[in-house]
Amino acid sequence: MPQYISIILDKEKYAIPMINVQEVVKYENIVKVPGSDNYIIGVINLRNKTIPIMNLKDKLNLGNTILSDSKIVILTKKGSNLGIIVDDTSEIIDVEDQEIEKINNDKFSTVIRKNEHLYKVIEIDRLFEGNFKDYKKETLDKHIKYKHEELIQILKFKLGNEIMAIPVENVQEIVKKPKIYSIPDMPNFVKGVMTLRGEIIQIIDLNALFKKNNLALKELIIIKINGTKFGLHVEEVKNITSVEIESINKLPVTSKNSKVIGVINLNGEIITLLNLGKIFDELGIEIEKIVLDENKKNEETIDESKLFLIFKLIDEKYAIEIEKVREVTVLGNENVNDVVNIRGEIIPLINLNEKFNGKSINSKNIIIVKGKEKDFGLIVDEVEEITRVNKSKIEKVPAEVMSETSNGKYLKSIINQNSNLTFIIDIEKLNV
Repeated sequence: MPQYISIILDKEKYAIPMINVQEVVKYENIVKVPGSDNYIIGVINLRNKTIPIMNLKDKLNLGNTILSDSKIVILTKKGSNLGIIVDDTSEIIDVEDQEIEKINNDKFSTVIRKNEHLYKVIEIDRLFEGNFKDYKKETLDKHIKYKHEELIQILKFKLGNEIMAIPVENVQEIVKKPKIYSIPDMPNFVKGVMTLRGEIIQIIDLNALFKKNNLALKELIIIKINGTKFGLHVEEVKNITSVEIESINKLPVTSKNSKVIGVINLNGEIITLLNLGKIFDELGIEIEKIVLDENKKNEETIDESKLFLIFKLIDEKYAIEIEKVREVTVLGNENVNDVVNIRGEIIPLINLNEKFNGKSINSKNIIIVKGKEKDFGLIVDEVEEITRVNKSKIEKVPAEVMSETSNGKYLKSIINQNSNLTFIIDIEKLNV
């Protein structure tokens, strides 16, 4: 005797075969597809599995209202999952063969008549259609040479009246308001330690290192050099920018083991580019001995992870691969929508909120990205952080999101980490 679960949509009863029901969960924590204009509204993380979510009312042309106490029924078919939003679930019913009737309807082909109730049976195959299509990714010519090969990405930060920078390739992530624990009998340049996902990381006090007068250090840059992680405590992280290698001016007079690679004059702003290797050598930290036997392991770890820039649009977070980012900048008082002048170069702009959500929000936060033929800028609400993600945490975007939403084509993949889901934007698909 087959079983069905009864669901409620707009006060009417419908039925779903129990064999296709995995579980029922609360309607919460949905990561929305940008500017979704279809019944696939987003995804959820269910025990580290990414599941697309469908507004069933919208799919059945019953409107798109979602109640505050709605539920999500997790369906399963041939190893794939799909969540459908329903107003409520009612009961589980046992159905005799004689209680099932065939009808001639373009939406439903079967109804159940039981105990003076009529249940329209949801056809699972229709909900999953498109899920097993083969979506092939467009390939790009890997042999095209870009002008970006002559650029180096740097992360700028403030220390007193000076602007300093380090190469982005050494950055693991940025931690705001870190909790630092003091450790006795440490050199004066070691401020203490912190724990980051179970790992103990020593914190270097840049106040002591550069003999500053007790600046208010608020943010922490986690770096990795020769396989060892350290935290650089800085006053304020500014932004990422790309500079030409030739623009790095090596100083003619420095100490034998200078902590400075050189200085950069970026549109009148003088930036000191730090030499991390020399800093740790001068401090007497014997990194080399620590990692001699771990070099291979470290190289494999780097190969297995990627660095991302995280930004916000309204309430959702998105990611861009750091190698696609040329720089991050905040505009002054000028209001721009179409183009911006970056040191004499005219850069076309895309307002991502307008493109994804149809809302033009006045923001001055710009991410300049490397286009295939021409660089362009993305206007975003807020730039959040830089973070490193293991490749095992990067998944394909569910097929339903790619095929059933107009903005799904702009999504490259999805980060599923620490029970959070973040869409990765496909820069190649954004056209200026």
